Amino acid sequence: MNTRSEPPMQAADWFSQFDDFTYNPIETVQTNFTRLAKVRKWGAKLKSKRWVQCQTALFGSLYGTDTTKLEIWQELCRDVLIDEPPNSITKCKELLGSRQVLVNLVNLVEHRMSGEPVIRFSCYRAWREYTVQGRTYPRKAAKEDGFIKALLRKL
Repeated sequence: MNTRSEPPMQAADWFSQFDDFTYNPIETVQTNFTRLAKVRKWGAKLKSKRWVQCQTALFGSLYGTDTTKLEIWQELCRDVLIDEPPNSITKCKELLGSRQVLVNLVNLVEHRMSGEPVIRFSCYRAWREYTVQGRTYPRKAAKEDGFIKALLRKL
């Protein structure tokens, strides 16, 4: 269910700002980004900054930025494999923030972009092992976004 008025950004849209790079739609966003960072010869600090920009732009495009819309919170619940989303934003936030909902934000974006299955981890240890393999989203940036913040977990 798309409740946003504009069509979601495609990953290629974000990557198109770099003239010397050709986005490959067969590859994941993360793979394209890693390739872009090599082409542009970004150091670790700039690479990290650009990764946040990329993920934030894509997440915002995919879910919108209006955190007052119940429909979007329910859509996010369904995306993380909650079959029956609650009927209030507060309850959605509580459920998304519970220990039972362990998902990786990078995987969630890939799911929305390519249909890659969402991985909902059954334990913190498995989620952490998957996440620390370069699939992180900076806590400071995540705290600024209501939807991302709801799914944020400490490593």
